[in-house]
Amino acid sequence: MKYVNVYVLFLLSVFLSSCGQNQTNVPKDNVKSEVKDIGPNIMVRNIKKGGNGAILIAGPNNSSLGDVFRYDGKSFTNLTNKIGPHRFWDALEDRRGNIWFTSTDSGVYYYNGKSIQHFTTTEGLANNRVMSVYEDKAGIIWFGTGDGISRYDGRSFRNLKNPNPSRVYKGENWNNDFTWNNDITTIIEDKTGRLWVGTRGAVFVYDGKTFTPLIHKGKTFTNVWSIIEDRKGNIWLGDVTHGLWRYDGNIFTQVSERGTYAIIEDKKGNIWTTGPVNTAHVAVWALSRYDAKSLYSNKPTVAEIMLGDAFFGLMEANDGSIWFGSATGVYRYDGKTITDFYNKEGQKKYIIDTKQSAVVWRGSMLLGSWEGTRFLGDGSHTGDVDILKGELLIENRRLVGGAVEVDMNTIENFVDQRSFNQLPAFFDVKKFPVSTFSITKVETVSDGKTEGRNGNMTIEGVASIKVTGNLSIEGITKAVTFPANMLFKDGMDGTVVMNGTLTIDRTDWGIGYRSEKHFDSTFSDDVKIFIKIVAKK
Repeated sequence: MKYVNVYVLFLLSVFLSSCGQNQTNVPKDNVKSEVKDIGPNIMVRNIKKGGNGAILIAGPNNSSLGDVFRYDGKSFTNLTNKIGPHRFWDALEDRRGNIWFTSTDSGVYYYNGKSIQHFTTTEGLANNRVMSVYEDKAGIIWFGTGDGISRYDGRSFRNLKNPNPSRVYKGENWNNDFTWNNDITTIIEDKTGRLWVGTRGAVFVYDGKTFTPLIHKGKTFTNVWSIIEDRKGNIWLGDVTHGLWRYDGNIFTQVSERGTYAIIEDKKGNIWTTGPVNTAHVAVWALSRYDAKSLYSNKPTVAEIMLGDAFFGLMEANDGSIWFGSATGVYRYDGKTITDFYNKEGQKKYIIDTKQSAVVWRGSMLLGSWEGTRFLGDGSHTGDVDILKGELLIENRRLVGGAVEVDMNTIENFVDQRSFNQLPAFFDVKKFPVSTFSITKVETVSDGKTEGRNGNMTIEGVASIKVTGNLSIEGITKAVTFPANMLFKDGMDGTVVMNGTLTIDRTDWGIGYRSEKHFDSTFSDDVKIFIKIVAKK
């Protein structure tokens, strides 16, 4: 068991005090963390209740892939792995037990427990980019697309091209400009039967005939990703850019200035949110709880349950536990323990993207000229070699291990001719076609964190590290150490980038062709290797 870092919570409390809000840090001995080796490896954008107490978890894992998982209380089942590689975003189990999957690249999928049906613009859907799905009291399924709303009654689609902020509302928005995105991010039905529709450009109320924009002081609400109606009939708006708002039908109240992505009201009347702590610097996100007893005071009491890089989907399960999604998976909070459904050691595996990663070498001549096509003009020469596969192991946003394999058959321009690779004097690629590097130790030189204005938050940047590992070439393994930089992009797509530079003496690995140590020396023994590793969840 590990305890949540209370120091980071303290920094956040300073920030919240400056915003005029009470901050109640959860006591150190009350919040524990644990890890379980069964969870989904996706950016969890949405979490919904399913039938029989099940939980649906949906989201992408990079720019082109995603999945929907179903959790039955014991294990996770991937419901979309047989559909194909699509960017799934939201899910819904309707009152008949059918499950709907929305994607941002291929429309909507419908699963009745036996077969899957696919709906796109060909079948009448307004747009194949679908970011939200909702079932109203009458059993009508509503889809929020990139070009309006689609209404499905079980037989056919009816498309409502509005709301379109650029057509419906011509006034200025909070940023004093006129550029809006028509992605419909959320849809709910209130107690009176009206639909509330959130987009990245405005919020609309639909009475069955007309879309009316929600206006406060002459401006629209922008970047709204969540809307709920509480038990008292108030409407809550989650605006990532402008904070948490409550609307009682007449008066708008800004409950918090912090960005809000998702909102729920629990059984006790507490309001829970996910979102960035500071909208000016979105490096730190939080799972927050607003106490029901102070919701209507000037300074509502808020407890930060967990801080991280990015938290999205949010739901209360039947047992009262709070489920929330991050850029790399899903968590559960039962009031005492935060469970990270990932792996037993707490290490998260990032797979190396071989197309975006690169290994480039640079060697130099001792005397004379160079005839190679990549001659650099300073007596040096450069080339590259392909990465076959690899992975990085990350724990608590720190590199702790990993390995990479390199295809020596692809090494380019070592002496401007690949034919040299066939000579055992240089590289015997037939006997040793693969070279490997395995990380054994990582030391942090600088974590890249800087303190924000007034000391109210921590901003994460590029970390400086020292990497040690075993490099195997031509069947010989030697330990090497080199400096590198690490950049975490979990808040965007679950990506880490490592850049490093390693200088080796090639003769240590038995590569002695025309070495400095020989009479007929031509090439320097030192070879500089530039490494760029891009790895994704």
